[in-house]
Amino acid sequence: MSNFDIADFSYSRKRASAATVQSRFFTIKVRGQTIGVPVDSVKTIFYVDNLTAVPLAPPEVAGLTNLRGRIVTVLHLDRCLWLGEATGESKTLAVGIEHNGDEYALLVDETQDVVSTNESDRINCPAHIDPRLAELMDGCYRHNDGFLSILDIEAVLRRVAKLSEATLREVRQVVSNRGANA
Repeated sequence: MSNFDIADFSYSRKRASAATVQSRFFTIKVRGQTIGVPVDSVKTIFYVDNLTAVPLAPPEVAGLTNLRGRIVTVLHLDRCLWLGEATGESKTLAVGIEHNGDEYALLVDETQDVVSTNESDRINCPAHIDPRLAELMDGCYRHNDGFLSILDIEAVLRRVAKLSEATLREVRQVVSNRGANA
């Protein structure tokens, strides 16, 4: 009977399985950038027909739309990621996501494929990426001959919420100043 150490066997299995753990991402294109969104966050892809503006909302908020009877907040993903504004036609292609029970739509240029990545290919965002953008990414993966940046949906929504709160504070200040000057 040979010596068999179960601890050694478990350790080598864990190392082997860590290399084969795969994450799946739905890829989108925004202003020429390919970005991954966790597959389990994506609920639908649709075209926005009617958009209702939200008064005093930051420019990152495109407006509200009705999606199958539910009110959805529509975001300009290019503005959220500091990629600038699209010129020409306004975007109507949206990726519907759900976060903490709320529904959002991210306006994108195009949708692409679902890709699988090995966890062993995960890296921190490269240093040359704008630090503001890196804050909104949940890391990067080596993919094909380049990198795939992964969108941190919670960080993007947190940024939009902060911008909305700042706008609201400014409005309150203006109203307060008008009342004091009257």
